Amino acid sequence: MFDYIVASPFNMQTTDGTKLIARGEALSLSSIKVAPVVNNGFLIEKNVSGLLDIQSACETRISILMEKLQLDIATAKTRANALAASLIARHDSLKSFSHPSTEFLAEVAEFNRITKGYNKPITIIDSDTGAGEWAGYNCNIGTGCSHGCLYCYAEKMAKRFNRVENYEAWLIESLRESSTAKCKKYPNWVMFPTTHDITPAYLPAYCCHLYNILKVGNKVVLVTKPHRLSIEAICSEFSSFRDNMIIRFTIGGLDNDALRVWEPGAPSLQERLWCLKYAFEKGFRTSISCEPMLVSCEEAERMYYSLEPLVTENIWFGKMNNVGSFTKHSDSEIAIRAAALKNSYKDDSIIQFVGKMTDLPKVEWKDSVKAVINKYAGDESL
Repeated sequence: MFDYIVASPFNMQTTDGTKLIARGEALSLSSIKVAPVVNNGFLIEKNVSGLLDIQSACETRISILMEKLQLDIATAKTRANALAASLIARHDSLKSFSHPSTEFLAEVAEFNRITKGYNKPITIIDSDTGAGEWAGYNCNIGTGCSHGCLYCYAEKMAKRFNRVENYEAWLIESLRESSTAKCKKYPNWVMFPTTHDITPAYLPAYCCHLYNILKVGNKVVLVTKPHRLSIEAICSEFSSFRDNMIIRFTIGGLDNDALRVWEPGAPSLQERLWCLKYAFEKGFRTSISCEPMLVSCEEAERMYYSLEPLVTENIWFGKMNNVGSFTKHSDSEIAIRAAALKNSYKDDSIIQFVGKMTDLPKVEWKDSVKAVINKYAGDESL
């Protein structure tokens, strides 16, 4: 049991000498020892008004990490302390916000002045599956994506309609001449982007468009395999719009090798995890898209328990479309991984996964998994 959380690191005298107490650590101290460090702002009580019950969160976290991920108690406590630090940081961030900087607003004004509205980047989503499960409208400002995800639907459609010649051409990012300067308010969420990512090449224009969309009261779902540069920029300029934004991070599993194979140009797992933690601590609404699942159902379950505390909204799970088409790929590693995924996507595995995860508070199923659920609805043998 502990009564205090470390808000700022400090040195404390112990029987073994001076020890550095790190931010986020949980302590149980006598009133004599605690008074000076509380008064100096180094410690906060577990139930400070407006602060999440960090003690309860950490104790629950330790139990989950030991039970679900089979971590030893020392490792579980270390991770729980890290969560405590993130909760403190988020609490501090939510106390205030910053309006977009003068420099950024000047960039937006100049962008709107010189950008012609030859294309309308926001269009209605006429489906209740895919992107339609997340938003009523989509926005895209470019053709091509340097991430080069092998399963990318947008790349295949671009080739089909002769917008790009081949996969290599798709990797070249080309900004479209489109304007949102006179953006209207839409009755449903806008998903931005859907056919490319918030890469460094698109980032300056992306932020200008995002501001135009948000300033008139729209709600935006940002879906990204995140670059640190992009998330830092968005969190810096858009904290006053936090309530109208959800940042949905695409993380197909905690296997960096799997991400490297299927998403060769996208940020590493470590960079994505850093971005998730950073946005959470900055007070933004966070979500995860584990679509497609690039790991087994068992590993997807482990990902849920590993990352759930940093997610304020939902974690979505879905299968890769046409995974079987990769089982005869010329690259043997891709073919082997595709065969493994195809096996893990079998109905019995999905139904077992759904049974274990359905009652968890932040789980959502994409249409590919819902199709399996509906297929066996009412089958009591499962």
